[in-house]
Amino acid sequence: MALTLEMVDGLAVYGPATGETLPGVVIVHGSEGPAAGWSHRFAAILAAHGVLAMPWAYGSGDLWHAGPIADVDLRGLVEAGRVLAAHPRCRGVGVFGWSFGGGLVLIASALQGAEGPFRAVASHAGADFVTQAFDPANFVTGEHRRRPEGDAPRAFVWPGEEAALTPGLPLPLERVQIPVFLSVGDADPVWPHGQTLNVAQRLRDMGREVDLMVGEGQGHGYDLDREPELWARLLGFFGKHL
Repeated sequence: MALTLEMVDGLAVYGPATGETLPGVVIVHGSEGPAAGWSHRFAAILAAHGVLAMPWAYGSGDLWHAGPIADVDLRGLVEAGRVLAAHPRCRGVGVFGWSFGGGLVLIASALQGAEGPFRAVASHAGADFVTQAFDPANFVTGEHRRRPEGDAPRAFVWPGEEAALTPGLPLPLERVQIPVFLSVGDADPVWPHGQTLNVAQRLRDMGREVDLMVGEGQGHGYDLDREPELWARLLGFFGKHL
């Protein structure tokens, strides 16, 4: 399938070369940083399967090193969703994040409110609590995986939502009003897969719709021979809700 790449308000939009209306997905990377390129790989995969895909970048870093993540204004992600929603070929917008971005997209989906652009959210291998600011130097020690104290440096900001974004608190899932897809590997060494299971259980206890995929023997990312299963489930989820 022929693909297109266009810039819209400074954001890249990947899509198939077709005139039909399509589901749109904003893609949010993890703590590897925006320069690692994974968001663009994922965008190309989704575009090849009939999706308008927009990578959204936050934090810092370069091609060799991830940079710090601190005080990320989550309203920027919601605005990216609005930009994609306004695309003439977009029929509805979802958001997909993994690892550090997996928790981020659940928080943004909770805080977007009834007028927000996202109609479905997918989270892969994220934390079940509000993470603190990320320092790459602490990655090897595992410090970034520990539940922080409330006075820890903040990863995320949103004016008026300071309480909800306190590091260490459970994700504000009670405010998520859209369908949720969760995926994780049960051998994940980065964010223990039990955290994803906790998110699923909390949402189900509140009567929310949850699609959960647990990859047996899979780590933080799925093996290449298992990855197509993840994309198939993800595409089915967004196809249903967008």
